[in-house]
Amino acid sequence: MGSNNFDIFAASVAFSLVLVLSFVKMPGGELWKPFRRMNKLLIMCYSAMSVSNVVTAMCGVSDSNDPIMSGAMLLVSMYQAMLFTASCVVFVAPHKISIGWLVQNALAITLVVGLVVAGFVVGGRYIQLALWGCIAIYIAQLIYYCFLFKRCYDRSLQVLEENFDEDMRDSLRLVKNSFLGALTVGVSALVFAMFQLGGIWYITFTCIYTIYYIYIVICILNYRISSGYILKVVSTKSVTEVEKKKEVPDDMPPIDAEEELRISKALDKWVEQKMFIHNDQTVEDIAAALGTTHTVMKWYFSTRKHTTFRSWRQRLRVVEAQRILREEKVSTSTLHTLVGITDKSNFHKLFRQYVGMTLREYQQAYLQIHEPESE
Repeated sequence: MGSNNFDIFAASVAFSLVLVLSFVKMPGGELWKPFRRMNKLLIMCYSAMSVSNVVTAMCGVSDSNDPIMSGAMLLVSMYQAMLFTASCVVFVAPHKISIGWLVQNALAITLVVGLVVAGFVVGGRYIQLALWGCIAIYIAQLIYYCFLFKRCYDRSLQVLEENFDEDMRDSLRLVKNSFLGALTVGVSALVFAMFQLGGIWYITFTCIYTIYYIYIVICILNYRISSGYILKVVSTKSVTEVEKKKEVPDDMPPIDAEEELRISKALDKWVEQKMFIHNDQTVEDIAAALGTTHTVMKWYFSTRKHTTFRSWRQRLRVVEAQRILREEKVSTSTLHTLVGITDKSNFHKLFRQYVGMTLREYQQAYLQIHEPESE
């Protein structure tokens, strides 16, 4: 009875999330097309899982070892793993998940479902054979999806870091955690099936994937609000293009003195306007704003400033953080966002590297020097 209630609860949550995803306003345009496709995938997945939970609630869950129930859970999990993996990959590699990819995977899973169901229908020893065959195929599926996501994630991270010229791992943390959550759900289903666990463990599993349902929707809403700059790059750039842009010709002719002066003045104005605190501009956008190209900007920083644009901008951000600590009452826990650094731990490490002390140590040292002496 308890597992039935949990199934009804999970079905209600899944259906509620279907409504949320259905009414979330997605941005228009070609750029957000993969994101809209991903939203539809999740609506399909949550709808299917809602129906599945209702069916399970009606049929009940056995408290004893039940290979057929374990096999049925794995078969449903195969479709679930496909849709959730596709949704996560769309975040980092929109063009990787095509209709063709979805159809091929769905057909392969359907073929497995047919074979396993046939084994269950024949009965006898074929039930256990069908179950363990399903387990082996499911393990292979999870390994393939992990490899697929890691490859797409690494390539997208490479593209993002080259285009934004800074550490972008924190910007993709939401996506990475989404996939790890999906993997946790998948492994939980695998453990349940392998050991043919009963009702109590089924309730635990239901709680895990229900929490994940909610988490993935929160990730989508956050991504929709603040991460358009990621899609701007991963939807239009390729690793090949990145490799070509990394190469600055050694025989590049130097720009004339007048052009150098113009770039220098443009950089001074860029710094004066504190444009370095913005973290959603690609280096191409910045170069265009300075009236030059990415290649010339790289050449200018390496030959004239003897540093990289990334290091130069990092120092500007640290200097700005020092100014804020001296002049404004700002919590050190939010300071990194004010200077354009998304990852808090990276910012603290960077500050200590340049300044030689932590944020609090710097703040306290400044206060001790400038605090008026008590009479």
